[in-house]
Amino acid sequence: SLYKHIVEIFEHPLADNLSQDSREMLLAALPHSLCVPSDERQEFQESIVKMMGQLMSQILSAMQASLDAENEKVAGSEAKKLELEENIHAAEAALTKAQSVTAAHQTELNLACSATQAANAELTQAREAQKAGDAAQAVAQTDKEALEAALVGDLVKLKSGDVGDATPDALYQKLEPLLLKLDLDASLRSATKPALLNTPEGRGLFDKTVIEELENSFTAKIEQLSNVLADGQPATDARMALVAEAERKVAQAEAVQNSAADVLASARSAQKEVQATLKTAKASLTEYKPEYRKATEARDQQQQQVQTFMDVSVASFDMLNTKISAKKKKAMAAAAAEADAAAKAAAMADEAAKAASAAEAAVAAAADTEEMAATEENER
Repeated sequence: SLYKHIVEIFEHPLADNLSQDSREMLLAALPHSLCVPSDERQEFQESIVKMMGQLMSQILSAMQASLDAENEKVAGSEAKKLELEENIHAAEAALTKAQSVTAAHQTELNLACSATQAANAELTQAREAQKAGDAAQAVAQTDKEALEAALVGDLVKLKSGDVGDATPDALYQKLEPLLLKLDLDASLRSATKPALLNTPEGRGLFDKTVIEELENSFTAKIEQLSNVLADGQPATDARMALVAEAERKVAQAEAVQNSAADVLASARSAQKEVQATLKTAKASLTEYKPEYRKATEARDQQQQQVQTFMDVSVASFDMLNTKISAKKKKAMAAAAAEADAAAKAAAMADEAAKAASAAEAAVAAAADTEEMAATEENER
């Protein structure tokens, strides 16, 4: 029953400050006061109801104060939770940006690596062209140096007969491969060995002529090779310049690649730091959730207690406090019926007045019409 909910208020923890005498007095008088219709209560009964209302107000105020305190705690907890969530959002945004930066630097490094590969391919091609182009020049240089050494060395020894510890045959065998490089006709080539191996004293005019022609052939071949080397030097220089330029491009590309690699490494390191920050932010929120849950649960429990007190205790009190007697209800119903009848009568009277006014207006209009018609007839 409603009164049972009112009696339970005395067992509320916040009702402890009520003295025992007041408690007993209220419990004894309340059924004969609050349960009496409000229009039939005496002054002492009204005072009892008022005291009970004050007690309930005090309890509700204390409960509201506790709820306000819990709300303040939750407000602090909400602020901290929001701060932790904002830290996560900021870290996530920073991570997205860091990942974008890392991806951009990775693209730059890929392009730098491709450029380095292309530069190395160009250098390899230039070196191969240099090697192929310089091969003939190297052969010409080697032949020229060998012919020059033989012209002032073994050939002079064989011509003068001063062969030292060596034998003429041994010197000729060293000289013979070089003779193949000379432009000698068949007769001169066949006469060369006998002329060179003969002693100076035993040589006739023919042998001397052969040796002289041989020296001329050495000199002519050396001059020819010198011309070949001189004519090929611009191409050699050009190939060398191409290799040097290719080497410069490789060095430049490698420097760009190394720089891009360093920048990418820094970006990856920064990204790892942001990832660690995000991990820490998420961990902080996870660690805080139990504390936040505890604070909100205490607030929700207090709020539920206030709401229950309002819905049950206060509502029951209000219903009993405002209850009226059957006699008054009957009188109120009669008064309402009388007022309704009066309203209907007034409405009907108003409708009748409107109808009468409309009839008078119609009559006046008809009279005006007849008068106008008569006037027109007279004018004709």
